[in-house]
Amino acid sequence: MNTRGIAIVSLLLAVAVILFHQTAKKAPSGEEASLTNSLNQQIAWKGRRAPNITAELLSKETFSLLDHVGKKVVILNFFATWCGPCKAEMPELIRFAEKHKNDPLLFIGVDASEPESTVQDFVLEQGVPYPVALDRDGHLQKAFSIRSYPTTVLIGADGTVQLYEVGSISNADVAFDALLAPAFAAINAGTGITREAFLENTMSSAEKALPAAPADESKPEEPALDGRAKAIADRMNCPCGCAHTLVECTCKTAKDIKAALRTRDWTGKTDEAVMTTLNREYCMK
Repeated sequence: MNTRGIAIVSLLLAVAVILFHQTAKKAPSGEEASLTNSLNQQIAWKGRRAPNITAELLSKETFSLLDHVGKKVVILNFFATWCGPCKAEMPELIRFAEKHKNDPLLFIGVDASEPESTVQDFVLEQGVPYPVALDRDGHLQKAFSIRSYPTTVLIGADGTVQLYEVGSISNADVAFDALLAPAFAAINAGTGITREAFLENTMSSAEKALPAAPADESKPEEPALDGRAKAIADRMNCPCGCAHTLVECTCKTAKDIKAALRTRDWTGKTDEAVMTTLNREYCMK
């Protein structure tokens, strides 16, 4: 075989190898994609200045992060009453909050925009001793990019997010204690961030956009949602545990829920009731 023939054969072999790897490469599973998105959220938020939030509590009082930052460690636990993992971790969070009730630590539960009566019943049933915020319009979830439940955020003495944990916490001591010791030391020494510094740094850090979740282009295009179905999908987080709304998520759970929104008759149910029904039906599938 002459030199030209060898070159052609080599080129064909190279093309064959490339095509083999492209066809053999598996698309990430829904579980792998969810894990990747959760890690992206944790990495993006760690060390970031917390947004200056205010919230209405079940007690009718107003919680303002500005009133506590630098003076207390603030832990926000975002939950939903329909969320199985949220219920599973609740006794451990309650134990931890009670253990540190005399320390400079403020534990706040943040409900996922559910009716006040639903939240009140859940809090009484679970025996939650710490304050619970009502995120009526979802602004707290948006402020912290919450897309799945439970998600727990720990804000240290310097006003930054020290922990952004997506998923249930089985051992709060392991999850939090290493972060609390230096934070408590700073607070007790009076070196926590000041209100003025927190406000100044919060405004500057708000300009830093969090990285967008990577798009999954391996899935075929689905029929577009419209009207009420699209409005609900825009508000509802996918129960698969990823960092996406139903509109953004391409996992099987999201596809099944969107199909249910398109094809089933939801007449007579409020949007909140529809989301509760779908979450209960598809959660953790």
